[in-house]
Amino acid sequence: MNILIKRMLQPLKVSLLIVLALMLLLSACSEASPQENADTAGNTGSSEQQGTAVQQGTMKLEPASGRIGSKVKATADGLVANEPFELIWHDDIGSYEIEENNYSYIGTKYTPAEKTILSAKADAEGRWNGEFDVPDGFGDDHDVVIKQDGKKVAQANYFVETFFKISPLSGPVGTEITIEGEGLSSKMYGSLWHLNYDNAYTGMITGVSTNGRAIGKMRATGKAGDHFITIEGGSSGFPYLNRAQSAINYIHTQYFTFTITDEEPVGGAEALVYTDPPKHAANGGIIMPPPNNKKGVAITLDKEEGIVGEPIVMTGSGLPRNEKLEIAWHTMVGNRVTAAGYGENTVPLASEEIMTDDKGEFRLPFDVPDDLGGLPHLIEVKVKGETYGEAYLKILPSIVEVSPQSGPPGTTFSIVIKGSGWTEYDNTYNVVYNNSNIGYICGFNSQGTITLPLVATGDPGYKLIDIYPGIYKGEEIQPNLYLRPQLTYIEDHPGTAIPTLRTYFEVTE
Repeated sequence: MNILIKRMLQPLKVSLLIVLALMLLLSACSEASPQENADTAGNTGSSEQQGTAVQQGTMKLEPASGRIGSKVKATADGLVANEPFELIWHDDIGSYEIEENNYSYIGTKYTPAEKTILSAKADAEGRWNGEFDVPDGFGDDHDVVIKQDGKKVAQANYFVETFFKISPLSGPVGTEITIEGEGLSSKMYGSLWHLNYDNAYTGMITGVSTNGRAIGKMRATGKAGDHFITIEGGSSGFPYLNRAQSAINYIHTQYFTFTITDEEPVGGAEALVYTDPPKHAANGGIIMPPPNNKKGVAITLDKEEGIVGEPIVMTGSGLPRNEKLEIAWHTMVGNRVTAAGYGENTVPLASEEIMTDDKGEFRLPFDVPDDLGGLPHLIEVKVKGETYGEAYLKILPSIVEVSPQSGPPGTTFSIVIKGSGWTEYDNTYNVVYNNSNIGYICGFNSQGTITLPLVATGDPGYKLIDIYPGIYKGEEIQPNLYLRPQLTYIEDHPGTAIPTLRTYFEVTE
C-alpha cells in the first residue's frame, strides 16, 4: 500500500515543481527596468544602451510599390532636428559561385548592398518631405532607411514589381525575339522565370549576375498568324501555373502575342545556320591562372579563341637559341559517369619538329585541335623538359554538319557539334526544337564531339533548332537552374561565355 501511495504522489510532486518554476520565471520577467520596458514599447532606447543603432522616427512611402524608375514620395518625422541624413536603399549584388578548381558549380549567391539614393536635412521639427526614383536592381521587398550620423533613425518598405516586354511583336519565321525583364528578385521564388511558346516549354530567364535585369533571346517559329508567349516564375525548375492559390501569389504570369508574317525566313535559309557567341560570361567569367613564363619569354597566339579547325598562329620569343621545342597541349579526358572518372592529359600540339632560330624565336601555324570546349586549354612550351612559356586557347562550340537538311515528316537527321565543354556549367547543351525544349546533350566522353539524332516533325516549313547553354549540376537545390535552356545566356550564364548554336530543318510535303 505504501508503494502505491508513493506512485500516486509522484506526479503531484512534479506538477508542483513546474508551477514553482513558472512563478520564478514570471517574477524575473516582472523585474525589467522601466527604461527597458520603454525601449520595447516605444523603440526609443539609445544606441549606447542597446549596442546598435535604434530606430526612433517613422517614414511613409507613397506609393509603396512600383517598377524600376517609378517616382516615390517620402515623408518622415521623428528625425534629429536640423541634422543632415542619407536615404539608403537596401539591395543585393548577385553572382554565381564556382569552386576554386574552376570545374564545379556551387550555386547563386546574393551579397547585401546599400545604395545612397539622396542626401538631405531634417527641418527644425525633425521632419522631411521629398521624392526619389526607384533605382536599378533586384525586385521584391526592399528596406528604405534614413541614417543620421551613421545610425538608422527611420525605415520603410518598398516592393519592386517584376516586368517583362518582348520585341519585336511580329515578323517572319526566324525573327529574333528579345525578352527584356527588370526587377527579377534575389529571393528564391522570384529569381527564376520561364517562357512557354504556344504552351511548349522553351527555356528559363535569369538575372542573377545582372542584378535583376534580364536579356533573353529566342526565334519565332510556326505558321503565319498569332503565337502566344507566357512568362511565369517557378523556383522548382518549371513554370508554377496556379500561382494565385500559392503563398507567393504576388508573382504574376505575363502574357504576350507574337504574329508570324507570311514572308521568307529571316535572311533566307542559309542565314539560319550560325552561332551567337556572347561577349563575356556572368561576373566576367572564369579567370585562368596567369601563364608561367620565364623572364623575357613571350608566347602569343593571334587569337585567344576559335572553333575546331580554325587556323591559329603561335609565336614565341626570348627562348634558348637553336633549340628543339616540346609544345604540349593540355586537356581533360574521361567522364562523370563511370568509375574511371576523368583527369588531365597532355599531348603534343605539333607533329613536326619545331626549332627556335638564332634569335630564340619561333612561329607555329596550326589548326584549333578537335577537342573539348569550355575552359581554355593550356599550351606549354618546353626546352629539354623544362617549361619556358605558356599560353591559353579557348575552343568555341560549333555546328559542323546537319544531314540531311530537309525531308518529309518522320525523316531522321543528325546535327554534328564540335567543341562541347566538360565543366558542370558547360557540360551540357539544351535542345529546343521549334521553341519546345526536348532534351539535353553532352560531349565530355566523346572529347567534345556530339552527334545529335532528331526526327523531323510538324507541318511543311522551316523548323528551327536552337541549342542553348545551361548548367549541368551544382550544390544549390532551389532555385533549380539545372538542365534548362538559359535564354539569358548572353550576359548571365556562368563560366566561359559559350554560344547558343542555331540551325534548321526544312520539313517538306
